[in-house]
Amino acid sequence: MPVSIYLSILRRRWLLVLTPAIIASVISLGMAFIEPPRYRSSADLLITRSEDRRFDTEDALAYDLPAIIKGAPFSVEISSALARAGIALSPEQARAALGASNRRRVVQIWAETGDPALSEALTAAAVETVQQRGLALWGDPSATPERTLVNVVVLAPPGPAVRTNDWRAGVVTAALRGLAGLAAGALLALGAYRWETAHAPSERATGG
Repeated sequence: MPVSIYLSILRRRWLLVLTPAIIASVISLGMAFIEPPRYRSSADLLITRSEDRRFDTEDALAYDLPAIIKGAPFSVEISSALARAGIALSPEQARAALGASNRRRVVQIWAETGDPALSEALTAAAVETVQQRGLALWGDPSATPERTLVNVVVLAPPGPAVRTNDWRAGVVTAALRGLAGLAAGALLALGAYRWETAHAPSERATGG
């Protein structure tokens, strides 16, 4: 069908098109206002091998590190490091708060919690653990704190925690969900038109 026909169908069923978008936006905004604040602190690390200079092995280290940071053994080490600093946090809580991603050999580590000071402490502890444990985190028993076998360059140190779910983020999220709702509404409207078109002949025949 020509585009003009599709547009005509959507205009005639404008309420069906808009309803999902409005519902999605309102629910999203409501959740944004009642959701407790969340704060994130992050740091960027450059990960390279101190002995094996092949680029593919360096890329593999950075590729593996996000999974290591989300692993249970790493969260146990972070929980212990925080306990030594007087901060009580279980390994499960540390694991839920920590995250990481990589862009080639650059790894970004972050921690997101409801307490900005805790997010900053978690990120700092994660960076220190990667620096001190080195290749031992990858399972190499020959790595020691004195000879980590990994170069960890802090490109961006753990910074002040920033709120991730303020009203601006809520508005953006509501707009995106509204657009998704609009697309869903358009599909519903077109689907309703096709259903009515397909059943109209049989209904006329039955009525006759």
